[in-house]
Amino acid sequence: MTETETEREANTLRIGTRGSLLARTQTETIVERLRRHRPELKIHVEIIQTTGDLRQGVPFAQVGTKGMFVKEIETALLTRAIDVGVHSLKDMPGELPDGLELACVPEREDPRDALLSRDGAKLTDLPPGAVVGTSSIRRQAQLRHFRPDLRVVELRGNLDTRLAKLDAGQYDAIVLAVAGLNRLGLAARISEYINTEVCLPAVGQGALALETRTGDAATLAWLAQLHDDDTERIIAAERGFQARLHGGCTVPVGALATLSDNRQTITLRGIIAAPDGSALLRDEMSGPVQMGAAIGVDVAERLLARGGAAFLEAKGHSL
Repeated sequence: MTETETEREANTLRIGTRGSLLARTQTETIVERLRRHRPELKIHVEIIQTTGDLRQGVPFAQVGTKGMFVKEIETALLTRAIDVGVHSLKDMPGELPDGLELACVPEREDPRDALLSRDGAKLTDLPPGAVVGTSSIRRQAQLRHFRPDLRVVELRGNLDTRLAKLDAGQYDAIVLAVAGLNRLGLAARISEYINTEVCLPAVGQGALALETRTGDAATLAWLAQLHDDDTERIIAAERGFQARLHGGCTVPVGALATLSDNRQTITLRGIIAAPDGSALLRDEMSGPVQMGAAIGVDVAERLLARGGAAFLEAKGHSL
């Protein structure tokens, strides 16, 4: 479908999302909230397969594309096949395509990572040589740095598949995002909420991103009621960090911003790791909340200058 805005049926909103259970659950939450605020809206959900979905058996590092979980949804936006794309914000590259904007960021879920083990063991209790599965290069590097005696290996597939592999004994433990487990009602499976000093989250982890075409006034007005200002400020700092590194989900970097002083001060912590976990650089900076994006850039610059550039270049990443 390639209709113009003037041809679009009044009070109709077409939402695009991935087809995984988590993506559909997240999108249904958005749909329910929109209907509470705007019961007259006719909402249609379109399931869109992305590169990341089609290549689930391939390690992230080999897929070799930023935006592997968002590109096809963005194409559908640009061709006017949909009006809103619902993403996990951590999947989004630091820069958006021309003609699209991040219209709404709802309140963020818990951004931490979680350890799920077959016997309930925590990370420090796992025996040497225990096999820990995760899809994330960021998690792999930080876990190897903290516990170099573990076997940290690739784990792909949707959440149900990953849990089934753990339960079948293919892994002693796996690492997943707390937010996804909470949204699917699976928090009881968590053995440990991993301290962010051990494993700093991905940029935007736990947050959703609602992407639209630039200047789509009707859609922007409908989505505004779901927007959370504090989450937007936090995400601005983390995405400033990400944008300077030209990062996606295939590089070993992490960042987490927090607010303090009655939400007037923002603090950003960032890391760049060697892919094998042999070294890990940390930095943090605080400042006025309105300077969040600039603070993110500054933290990235400081880490690059301290040797982080060499870590990213080892992954073939261009700065």
